[in-house]
Amino acid sequence: MRYSLLIVFFIAIAIFTPPLQSQNREQAKLELLNEKLKTAVEDTNKVTLLQLMSFQYNSLDPELGIKYGNQSLTLAKKLGWQKGIAKSYNSIGGNLFALGDFDEALDYFQKSLKLNEESKDSSEIAKNLTNIGNIYYNLSNFSIALNYYQKALKIDIEIDDKEGEADNNGNIGNIYSDLTNYKSALKYYSKALKIHEKINNRRGIATILGNMGTAYLDSKQYDKALTNFSKALELWELFGNKFGIATNLGNIANTYNYLSDYQLAITNYEKALAINEEIGNKFGSAAIMGNMGGLYYNLTRDTVISRLKEKNSIIHLDKEYNIERSIKYSEKATELAESIGSRDMLSEFYGYLEKAYALKGDFKRAYSYQREWIELRDSIFSVQKTKEIAKLEATKQGELNEKEIKLRDLELTRKNNEQYVLFLGFGGAAIMLLLVFFERRKSEKLLLNILPAKIAKRLKNNEKRIADRFENTAIIFLDIVGFTSFSKDTDPVKVVSVLNEIFTHFDSLTKEHGLEKIKTIGDCYMAAAGLPEPHPQPILSTAEFALDAQRLMQDYTTKDGHKLHFRIGIDAGPVVAGVIGERKFSYDLWGDAVNTASRMESTGLPNEIQVTENFAKSLAGYNITCEERGEINIKGKGIIKTYLLKDHPNRIKRSGK
Repeated sequence: MRYSLLIVFFIAIAIFTPPLQSQNREQAKLELLNEKLKTAVEDTNKVTLLQLMSFQYNSLDPELGIKYGNQSLTLAKKLGWQKGIAKSYNSIGGNLFALGDFDEALDYFQKSLKLNEESKDSSEIAKNLTNIGNIYYNLSNFSIALNYYQKALKIDIEIDDKEGEADNNGNIGNIYSDLTNYKSALKYYSKALKIHEKINNRRGIATILGNMGTAYLDSKQYDKALTNFSKALELWELFGNKFGIATNLGNIANTYNYLSDYQLAITNYEKALAINEEIGNKFGSAAIMGNMGGLYYNLTRDTVISRLKEKNSIIHLDKEYNIERSIKYSEKATELAESIGSRDMLSEFYGYLEKAYALKGDFKRAYSYQREWIELRDSIFSVQKTKEIAKLEATKQGELNEKEIKLRDLELTRKNNEQYVLFLGFGGAAIMLLLVFFERRKSEKLLLNILPAKIAKRLKNNEKRIADRFENTAIIFLDIVGFTSFSKDTDPVKVVSVLNEIFTHFDSLTKEHGLEKIKTIGDCYMAAAGLPEPHPQPILSTAEFALDAQRLMQDYTTKDGHKLHFRIGIDAGPVVAGVIGERKFSYDLWGDAVNTASRMESTGLPNEIQVTENFAKSLAGYNITCEERGEINIKGKGIIKTYLLKDHPNRIKRSGK
């Protein structure tokens, strides 16, 4: 895999500067702003000047941009200017985004959004929503990103913000591009390009051209990819925008890499890397170094060497030299990926290092990186898996939307039917009442497919805020180990079929043991006992559910012979449960026990049930053995003792069929 970079549309503040024609003009703009700052009094105008400085440095020196953003924030707070505070948060978030510090950036964007929602500033709200969408996009959480982009796009259209409308069409195009739906991606990109051309937004044009290039590259239309990247590069060079220059140089290098023109690929990678390092873009640097590590490893393959020799290529073809170069760049890329928390990149780079060290004969290190790669692959969503899961979630969301539409239609029909009853005779009234009864049954059945019965009833009674605390609950997570590699190489229809079969078994077991299914997250299944109705023995029932699920899925093999394993994690304790969303309802849980149960699953062993010491002690006296696993390091908890549940031969078992 080679990391091609899309440019998302980042909107820093409401006041935009006109496109600059060169690096000199950009510097001249900064000098002019600096001169104005020297004589500026401590008022809202100075806040705006500082925000402009912060925005200008976003692509030149994000750390300096943060400095100016903090100065702007301090002054805005001193003046008590809420709009200035909100904009300052947004500009700081933008510079953190440029540095690849997504967690901090998200925090600042959300602070800005909260203030803008309080003041009902639609324009700024749309910008905040776009920027938050960008964060989730870069974290590969496409369903959430798409939701934010669509909300922003709706506001942009309502307030006739053409630039915002174009930007979010482009961002939605990015998501479709990442989901390999290139036809839809290019459709949204074309919408965005037309608007940018109409309003003469050349920065927007440059961004869209580059992103269209990425869609063409990924769909193997290499000539069109190079044409678009080159046009975009010319514009970014005209503006002196180093981030845009580096991104398109890297993508041009990727295209040459695919075309096996390795010398041109290396030349462009090196140019892109130098710029990314200059501006402190860790994400871009990691992507470039990882791609170079993969390229140099590729140059050690005999078939590649033979082909290049036939072409009289000037590229260095010494195996030992290229192995060392591959290791050098892959290790640097790994360090950067670790520093920014990009686990999907790490998974890819560990693979390069495993192969390179094995080829070098250093099998100890090769094995070490292989272990790292396997552990990471099985504990996170890789990029490929995320794409498949995003498609599944999109399908699921579409089904939920259809259910909601049906519910509204049925409710309308019910009200109309009840009105008709008033005007009919007894015979007609009886018929209409029967119709009303069946329509209500349909409506209730649809609602119960989405929410627990008790919660659905409360919603039907127009309860606006549903949030409850439950003191005695048990939470379980079940995850499929190895599903990443399975989904990567399997037709999406088969992937859905396997998930449906497995989760249907789990659904039956939850019903048999009195648990409540909460949700599925990709290939992870979450359930709980003790809510929304009290459970007489939540801990025992959850343990028995886990043991039955373990037995049912022991040695599970798909129809095409792919063996799947499972990890199960459980904890017990108080939680808060409630309904979130106004249209697309979701019943979810929050609390330390939820987080710990999730950690029990992610740090567990294949085909084992890992539980906390607290949960194990609560099972004393039952026909269930708790075997001490030992102490492990749990994120956010430190070193804790965990146990593995073992079944008892005399326990009554359930089938889940």
